Amino acid sequence: MRSFVIARPGGLGAGRFGVQLDRMHATARQPHAGSPRRASPRQRASAFGALLASLLAILAVVVATLGLLHHHALTLASGPTKPRSHATSNAGPMANLMAVGSLADAVSGAAVVPDGSEGASFLGGLDTANTPIATVQSFNGSTTSAPGTLPAPLASAGAAVLDGTTYLFGGSDTVGATSDIVSLASGDSSATIAGSLPQPTEGAAVAASGNTAYVIGGSDGVNDLSSIVSWSPTAGASTVASLPQGVADAAAVAYEGVIYVIGGTDAGATIFAIYRFDPATKAVRKIAELPIALTETAAAADDGSIIVLGGYRAVGVTASSAIYSFSPATAQVKLVGLLPLRLAGAMAISRPRGILLAGGVEPSGQTSSTIYRVEIGERTTRSRSSG
Repeated sequence: MRSFVIARPGGLGAGRFGVQLDRMHATARQPHAGSPRRASPRQRASAFGALLASLLAILAVVVATLGLLHHHALTLASGPTKPRSHATSNAGPMANLMAVGSLADAVSGAAVVPDGSEGASFLGGLDTANTPIATVQSFNGSTTSAPGTLPAPLASAGAAVLDGTTYLFGGSDTVGATSDIVSLASGDSSATIAGSLPQPTEGAAVAASGNTAYVIGGSDGVNDLSSIVSWSPTAGASTVASLPQGVADAAAVAYEGVIYVIGGTDAGATIFAIYRFDPATKAVRKIAELPIALTETAAAADDGSIIVLGGYRAVGVTASSAIYSFSPATAQVKLVGLLPLRLAGAMAISRPRGILLAGGVEPSGQTSSTIYRVEIGERTTRSRSSG
């Protein structure tokens, strides 16, 4: 709140307003002769009006404060998957969640790629002791198996599938950040080093457009990175653009040839921004903001929108239960539901029947093994009508 000071003579005294103030002060200091005069009805009405206006102003501040706190509390609350009434004016189609399976090993911060027609594979990640693991877990839509392992324990890596081959980009092993690009051929348990990033990178967001993967931001273990690195098996790695700021632990989703970078952290501060990166022109611009800053959020495309699920509001401290829908067409972000509990570091991937959301860290600090299917709006209606 600003504080204002009325100057004494020597400041405003040389002007007309200062002279009038001096006269008013002088009049106020003069003693009244005889008994004090009572205020006139007009003066009493004026005083009463001023008092009433002050009371109304105070009441307005109190009401606004209570409303803000109520909105804030509802945003943080965990519970039903349907949005609360306060969000209906800015809410999109509602989200429906259903637990459809469990990971063999509870994990967070794993890389995820499609597997089969309905499933997904989760590569590495952090276990309940917050230690990188080498396990590969395959979920076929109903059950989970562990068909193999990575060459070494790895967490906070990104993954993309190019021409049927899965590639892992960077990540953190038991020593620290790595620059390795590892290829995992489909149906083959062997792994080979396919290339290297320009520098060790962990916590990068990875998305593919065509036959090229883009490794966005991340951390070299000391500093958060702003670089956008393209990589393909034929062209190798090249830095093609930069974000306006360092961004680690963001989510990246490719949609209609454009990549959207959501949230993250910069030097320990969580990020509101949603950036749009066009691989064709290499242009980067901020297109929208999240209602709350988030890092280690999960995101996937669904029926023309990008769905953002959970994440930390402050690095490693307070998680969110919010499910947001971001429209690339309108750049609007709407609350569409709430997770059953606050969750961060989960993995999300779009599949034909909805988004699969797996793992993550719960408010208790325990790592989750639950796999959910998330359906939004019309998809929910179609699924229910089809049985």
